[in-house]
Order: sequence, then C-alpha cells, then structure tokens
Amino acid sequence: MIDIYKASVQNVAELKKRAKNVKRLINAELKSGNCYEVETLTKVYALMYSAFAETAFLKMINTPYGFDDNQINQVLKCRNLEEKWKKCMEFALSSLDKDGETANKKKKLLNILDEYIIKPSKIRNKVAHGQWKECLNNDCTHVNNELTTQMQALDYSQISRLFEVYERFSQIVEDLIESPDKTHYRDYYLRLVDLEAYIKKTSGYCIEDKKIILKNNKPKNN
Repeated sequence: MIDIYKASVQNVAELKKRAKNVKRLINAELKSGNCYEVETLTKVYALMYSAFAETAFLKMINTPYGFDDNQINQVLKCRNLEEKWKKCMEFALSSLDKDGETANKKKKLLNILDEYIIKPSKIRNKVAHGQWKECLNNDCTHVNNELTTQMQALDYSQISRLFEVYERFSQIVEDLIESPDKTHYRDYYLRLVDLEAYIKKTSGYCIEDKKIILKNNKPKNN
C-alpha cells in the first residue's frame, strides 16, 4: 500500500495549499464586506475540508510499517467514514497497555474523535452532496431542520479549526499505527497534550473575531 500512501501525501499537501488560497480569498471578501461571496467561498472551503478529510484518512491508514493489508481492507470495507474511523481506532488502540493511565488517554482520544471528527462529518456530508441551503434527512424524504440551522450558521473560522484538529488528530493516530514502541508512544502523548491545548485555545473562535482582526490590520506603507 506504499503507492497509496505516497499518493495521499501528495494529495494532502495539494489540498492544504489550495485551502490556504481559499482562506486568502475569504479574508479579502470579509475585509471588503462582501457577505455573499464570503458565504459562497465558505461552502467551497467546506468542500475542500471534505476532500481533505478523505485523503488524510487514506494517508493515515496506509502509513508504512503500520496496518497490514488485512487490517486496511477491513477499515475500507466499512460503510462510511464514521465506521472507518471507529475500526481504525480499534486497531490503533489495541497495541496500548491496558493500565488506568492509558485508559484515560484512550478515552480522551475517543472523545475528540466523536466531537471533532464524527459530529462535524454530518454537516460536511451535506455540503458534499449539494445541500447548501436546505439539508435533508439521510433518505432524502424530509428536510432536516437541525442540520439546516447548522448549515446556515456555517463559519469559515470553524472549518479552519476543523482542518487543524483533523490534521493533528490524524498524526496522533498515525503515531500509534506506525509503531507501538516507546518513541511513538511518547510522540502520541505529547501531540495529544498539544491538541487539547489547541482545542481549548480556539474554543471561542468565530468569524466576527476575524472581521475585527482584518479591520484593524491596516496595510503597511511601501
């Protein structure tokens, strides 16, 4: 699966670069007060996050010296990204010692997975399926009012935060997948502490804060 890993590395890098460009465009439109373009570009940014999430996951499960072919195939056979993540975590966490401290770390990882990977995937899927204004239920037989409200409140600052959390979380799991030795165990724990600090620091981030920053950021005189 090394070819898949290498291809995914390239795709992740490309998507991050393109997403950075879209952020620049959003900031420019925010600064000019063009709300309609901000909303349009926010949906494009969400689409890019959806693509990023898929290819970053492929990169992670195909990391060298990690899962064997059978484990990778079991993950890929799962119906959706949520189930794939859960199967992946089952394999990744199986190598950890079963003491009280490790159980606490596992719980933290699974809580982050649920809150910042699984839950946002619902609105991410609606964006990917073109439900930009009105979100439907899974069978497409009724309007889902809850998700519609979330879609209307979609904030590019939130998406930017999800990009960062997803990448950091994936790296933690990749450390666990790659090797259960002490080096990767140490790396995974340090990254977990760092991720928790980032989540706490950015918990109140919103687009209104970004507008204020951009408004006060006067261009330098050449």
